[in-house]
Amino acid sequence: MEILLHQNHKELLGYLPNIKSSVKEWILVDVRLTEQCNKDFSITMAADTLRDVFKGKEGKIYICNDHEILMLVHWGKDYALSEISRQVERQLPEGSCTVQVHEPSSEGLVKLEMLISYKKPTAAPSFADIRGTRRSNIILVADDDMYMRVLVKKGIDTLATVYEVSDGKDIIAAYEKYAPDILFLDIHMPNMEGTVALQNILARDPKAYIIMLSADSSLENVAFTTQHGAKGFLTKPFTKDKLMDYIKKCPTFS
Repeated sequence: MEILLHQNHKELLGYLPNIKSSVKEWILVDVRLTEQCNKDFSITMAADTLRDVFKGKEGKIYICNDHEILMLVHWGKDYALSEISRQVERQLPEGSCTVQVHEPSSEGLVKLEMLISYKKPTAAPSFADIRGTRRSNIILVADDDMYMRVLVKKGIDTLATVYEVSDGKDIIAAYEKYAPDILFLDIHMPNMEGTVALQNILARDPKAYIIMLSADSSLENVAFTTQHGAKGFLTKPFTKDKLMDYIKKCPTFS
């Protein structure tokens, strides 16, 4: 599928006789970018998108001006117009493309009219953006020991909203839901070790402020967690003062 610029109209006209012998197997596609179309989505980008959609098909893509394209596509004898429009729609954000089918011409040439109102996808806010715009502090405590969760919560519930997780399989979902300022994370959790959760969360949120918890304060545990991105390590049981030391160091906690 060749793309022709507007100055190559003679080449397009010279191509038209090629379709006469099998005109019913061809489709004429009139593509227009609407005024609502994102300014970053140019007519050449639209042409490239169409070429990808109709890759392997015979035809020409003619760029008429900065908002319109005429395309001739040799689709063959058997085709579903709804499938053709779906193929284009799949290459663009949902709702960006509408297709209208016109009755075949007296010669049997089918015409599609395509309106593209491309809207640039809006990026989801990052965890850092969420923390930076909300007014309250949030802390997530992930520990299978109810006593430890209560201990942490009682020590800080006047400073932040505290959410709890008791099962390792729920840690990632809870983190994504609450985007906490601080995550206190037990190393030994059922169904997902805290060290695994640590690495998964940091892959999603490199600025995560995570403090690991464990009754085993071996050098191996402390070294592993801090070397893999944890901001600190608390040995259980711990005092409120040690808990507060880490809270005060959190850059987003106010």
